[in-house]
Amino acid sequence: MTGASNRPSLPLYRHLVVHMKQISNGPLRVASIGQFGAEIDGLDLSESLTPKIVEQLNATLATFQFIVIRRQPLCAEHQLKLTRCFGDFEPGLSRRPAAHRVAGFPDLLYLSNEIGSTTADYGMGWHSDGLAYAKKPHGATILHCLACPPGTGGTLLADQYDAYARLPESVQRRIEGMYWYLPKVPHSEVPEGKALLQPMVRVHEVTGRKFVFCSPSANRIKGLSAQQSDEIFNEVRRFQVTNANVYCHNWEAEDTLIWENSTLLHSKASPVNFFDQGLRAMHRSATSGDFEAIEESISSSD
Repeated sequence: MTGASNRPSLPLYRHLVVHMKQISNGPLRVASIGQFGAEIDGLDLSESLTPKIVEQLNATLATFQFIVIRRQPLCAEHQLKLTRCFGDFEPGLSRRPAAHRVAGFPDLLYLSNEIGSTTADYGMGWHSDGLAYAKKPHGATILHCLACPPGTGGTLLADQYDAYARLPESVQRRIEGMYWYLPKVPHSEVPEGKALLQPMVRVHEVTGRKFVFCSPSANRIKGLSAQQSDEIFNEVRRFQVTNANVYCHNWEAEDTLIWENSTLLHSKASPVNFFDQGLRAMHRSATSGDFEAIEESISSSD
């Protein structure tokens, strides 16, 4: 789907972040969940969302990194309308195998643990959507729960602002300006004969805060040997996922979770056995992100 995004301009976006208290007094009720994350009440996802609501949703996501909306049914059409509030559709989803997608909705994936499902293992292991393989990693991911057994199959989110803040200052200085190579993985968008690089550290365009921007599957840093790269990756990864910076969302049917991929890693908390535990099924959509990888020729890479 093409067309102008509903996402607000950055000056307005920053204004809303600065005046976050005003949002709680508007149509939406925003409650902080903890160190990061917010739950929104007072929003009917079956209705058309006004520009003011869209502004508030984007400001809430930028400020809190993820949003929980509980116990609201969300049909495929309404989920895609919600997704468009955060940007343009991520084009890679429509190129996934037909068995992964919802019939008639190429920008919507169906993830389930049903017998024979090719998406049963989706989400296992720490990652950020698109960060390990895409020229432009995903912006926001929207996951809507159709069914999930209680007490299992949750989604974990790890705060990468916190990861950067906890790094020793010597490591912060060392990784500033470093770039890592995207590895060759399934669905890779690394061009033939080329290399794609992403920086280890980024500054959020709205909050102005620094965060670690490194895929757990990265295996080489530009200009360094494999051994030197491993030493730095191992140091950084000690802080990317800790008990102090992880939130677990325990799913109930009709929950919707929206998260910012740039400043968060995520993982399915545990596999769910269909026979022993029951059905876990989700609809997943995503927007295209803002951080495009740097392309260079293989001859100039290390």
